[in-house]
Amino acid sequence: MRAGIPQGRKISPVLYSLYVNDIPKTHKTLLGMYADDTAILAKNKNHKYTAAALNQHLAKLDDWFLKWKIALNVNKTEAVYFAKGRRKHKPIVKIKNQTITWSQQAKYLDVILDEKLTWKNHITTIKTKFRAASRKLFPLITRDSEMNRKYKLLVYTAILRPIITYGCPIWGAAANSNIRMLEILENNVIRLICNAGWYMRNEDIRNAIKLMSSKEFIKKVSAKFCHNLDEMDNEAIQQLENYTPDPKSKRPR
Repeated sequence: MRAGIPQGRKISPVLYSLYVNDIPKTHKTLLGMYADDTAILAKNKNHKYTAAALNQHLAKLDDWFLKWKIALNVNKTEAVYFAKGRRKHKPIVKIKNQTITWSQQAKYLDVILDEKLTWKNHITTIKTKFRAASRKLFPLITRDSEMNRKYKLLVYTAILRPIITYGCPIWGAAANSNIRMLEILENNVIRLICNAGWYMRNEDIRNAIKLMSSKEFIKKVSAKFCHNLDEMDNEAIQQLENYTPDPKSKRPR
């Protein structure tokens, strides 16, 4: 090895932080970075100003990539236009003289953000992951398993439930119909673990084993997350406006 450091060394994050420390920022956009996942956000009532802010920032990034010999795969770069109404003609955003394609959704830190923020596609993905993990763990949690119910529940809370609740402070305001789909998946597994009969109510089962529903757990995690926001020094979080839910809204965001 003539250059670089072995993967997994403690010094790796430090060197990476030093390497990207001077990445360009602008006052009209917000730059979010987690490891090598980078997102640029711009907002304005006029879509032309939004595009101008993005293009200005991307132009600075283009020079920075060239300076530090960083290769950017434009084909993997996506743009999503978040708006309430439909817009047929979206502004042009470019990097390296190539137009970035507007997508209906994008995945960032394993959370799928669709342009209407309904979270439907993200929750559909959660269902697929949950079912796949449940099938692998089926021999442990099935009714015929000799494992103690206490440890079956531990398997659920430690492995399966995190699949459902990952990132829930972000998407937890999804429509009740979408949240309900996750609750159905969870109920099926809990009934399997407890060997519950068809006549037993899900609520009674939960009360007996002292387990919160997915909806209740999501509310708890989200409330704790919001409570801790003021203590975080992340620039993106500090720029968030104080949010007061609309009591008249059926699905406050």
